[in-house]
Amino acid sequence: MKYTLYGQGEGVCAQAPANSPYVTINSSDVVKDVSISAGRAGVRTGWPLRTAVAAVQNLMVFSHPERTTDTMQKVYRALWNVSPFLRTVDDNAFFLQVPAEKVPLEEVRQVLLEVDQVLHAEQRFRVGLAENPFLAEALVAWSRLERVPGALYYRVHQQQLIISPGVAKSLDMGAELETSWLEQMPISALWYIPEKQREQLRQLGVHRLRDFKAISDQLLSVHFGKEAWLWRRTLEQLPGGKIQVNYPAIEQRCSWRAPIGEESGIEVVEPLMESMAAQLCGQLQRVSAGALCIGLSWRTETGRGSYEYQARSPVYQPFSLIAGLEVGRLQMVGRRLEMLDVYVSDVRPLQSVQAGFVLYEDAFYPLAQVERSRMEDVRAQLTHKFPKKLQIGIKPAFREARLAAIEQGGSS
Repeated sequence: MKYTLYGQGEGVCAQAPANSPYVTINSSDVVKDVSISAGRAGVRTGWPLRTAVAAVQNLMVFSHPERTTDTMQKVYRALWNVSPFLRTVDDNAFFLQVPAEKVPLEEVRQVLLEVDQVLHAEQRFRVGLAENPFLAEALVAWSRLERVPGALYYRVHQQQLIISPGVAKSLDMGAELETSWLEQMPISALWYIPEKQREQLRQLGVHRLRDFKAISDQLLSVHFGKEAWLWRRTLEQLPGGKIQVNYPAIEQRCSWRAPIGEESGIEVVEPLMESMAAQLCGQLQRVSAGALCIGLSWRTETGRGSYEYQARSPVYQPFSLIAGLEVGRLQMVGRRLEMLDVYVSDVRPLQSVQAGFVLYEDAFYPLAQVERSRMEDVRAQLTHKFPKKLQIGIKPAFREARLAAIEQGGSS
């Protein structure tokens, strides 16, 4: 089971000071991000800049940056250390899936504590923990309009955490996850439906998602087109789901430097590489990831050198990492080692694979072997019932072929 976190930041789209209210605007002078104090003063995203300036004195204004801020990069690294299933959204939001057998409350709390350390007093995240990605985003959007019935609200320092009613019920009663709580979501919180069409839905009596049940497909298609049928499908939610991982690959590195005033022979390379490989692979395995690019760089008394290897499949085992770098190790020339770096990059989450084995006659066999055994059993039974009449490779006689053609013609 994978639980999903959706987080939306406030005041994280600009490198701004921590002692003044500020907003970030786009090229059309529309507010795209609001700091905490500016939000408390009533400023909202989507406002024209002139309205925001009139509402708050001494409001600082920043243009939306062309690239992700350093603050958000630190946030993404903290998230990736928990799980590689990370999707970044709009430079101030993210989806994070955490594989766990039970609700990962401790992991989520640790995530928010690490995020809190890289933010200042004017920045925070509102985070929803739910059964799948859509429900996590819906939880955050809903909470900005009204309190979600049955949800649990927590505060981790400045960060806000909301736990969906379904997950909250499983915590209290140990029940299975259920998503019927979404039926009470107001139409005003549905971000994927344009405001004009939301107003038309309200005129039809659709104020919450459950009201879609009373609207026929014909009526929806007349007013909004057949695409509106998908709006009703929003109610059909299942736990789990997937996200599209798009976080840029990061590099992890282990470095060694010879102690000042001491000499280290080249023979220390192998134990150093084994230690570094174990450390790097331990970090990869902790987050269920592997590296497609592995590299080695060194310096001896004769000069510097480097070697890089592109693997066909993600590397996450120490022996595979060392084997991939063996060519580079053999290229080292010299008697004294001064510096050694081992690194991995182009990190990808590992995909789980269901083994093709089934239980057959109280033992595990590959699927192909089981199917062959079943065919042999059928052939043996037919051979026993019709001795000397059934052989491998036998062809039907004219009578059987003509009878099959007649039956086929009659059925058509």
